[in-house]
Amino acid sequence: MFLNIALTESSFCTAYYQEEQGNQHVRATETRSINALGFWWGSLLGLGEDGWENGDCRGVGAIHAAFPNATPAEFLPYGETYFGKAGVRYSDGRLLLDFIATALGLKFLDPYLQSVKSNFAQGANFAAAGATVRSVPYLSPFNLGVQTKQWQEFYTNTINTLAVDPGNSRLPQPSYFTDGLYTIALGGNDFTFGYTKGQTPLQIRSYLPLVVTGITDAIRGIYAYGGRNFLVWDIEPQGCLPYTLTLIPHTPADLDVNGCLQEYNDNSVYFNGLLQTALQDLQAELTDASIVMLSTYDLKTDLLANATANGFQFVTTACCGVPSAYNYNTQVNCGSSGVVNGVTLTAVTCPDPSIYTIWDGVHNTEAANRYIAQQIFGGKYLRPAWPKLADNCNLSPF
Repeated sequence: MFLNIALTESSFCTAYYQEEQGNQHVRATETRSINALGFWWGSLLGLGEDGWENGDCRGVGAIHAAFPNATPAEFLPYGETYFGKAGVRYSDGRLLLDFIATALGLKFLDPYLQSVKSNFAQGANFAAAGATVRSVPYLSPFNLGVQTKQWQEFYTNTINTLAVDPGNSRLPQPSYFTDGLYTIALGGNDFTFGYTKGQTPLQIRSYLPLVVTGITDAIRGIYAYGGRNFLVWDIEPQGCLPYTLTLIPHTPADLDVNGCLQEYNDNSVYFNGLLQTALQDLQAELTDASIVMLSTYDLKTDLLANATANGFQFVTTACCGVPSAYNYNTQVNCGSSGVVNGVTLTAVTCPDPSIYTIWDGVHNTEAANRYIAQQIFGGKYLRPAWPKLADNCNLSPF
């Protein structure tokens, strides 16, 4: 999911974050604007998948705008908790991006491809459900490379329009493109693409360096247009998702203490190590940029281990799905019914989504998205950590 959020000058923080990297002293400034690149599967800002979520950013974005009524998120029970109707988001309510936007005093963003009645003054959402980093024949044509090109087109068109119409109130100011924070939350669907092909964790590992390169190429592409501040999501523990736990045959011996598939979590750890190293190398190369990683893996792992203390009772079981061990069925999605092996199955919704972390087998509940947003502003899971981030920000309650 690729997501772009531009903030007004007074809406975010004027905090300064410093870290030592060798002989370089890097300052990351968050002020005036945030551009989010979030790929959904998913989650804040910028480029992403269906969840941007981890993400999760967010919602259906480009897919909804380009192909209306083509995704389950455009129908109830998606959106029921917060919107009381379909919210065009892969959750029962708000996405991680929505909470972050609220905290920063912003409205929810319009999809970039939704040109009618859209207001891009605070940014545009380039996210797409099912998006991958690589160009592969999967769920969405809007891979990270496409999203990056769309953002570049948006940048060029905005600059050209403001040159002849400087008072246009529906477009972001040029300075936002430089001062903004670009977030990239993508890569999860590159894993699930392999799962659906029956690939082993070792086979999936073989192309993960290409996924990392795709992310760094996107950063370079935005940097070339003036972007300087980047926040990149790593990959959550894939072996803990009801989707993975249902799709992959396993025995109790394959599970860790949290009930997750250890081998598949190890793949997430492997990818995240590659990503962090690549981002550190890129930071050393782009000395006037600030590149920070958000460890969604550590965040989610800590949540799994301390779920009850944080108000959650179910962390590997979907709230909305066909009743089963993990409340997930690969052939009958949340909100639908279907005949499987001659039996009619119906995906039902749990009575209380707030005690579940997973909504539909893949994407977070609103309650989990709220919790994750709170942790982001706590700064603990940023790499390097930024423990006093929230103290320096004028955040609105969410």
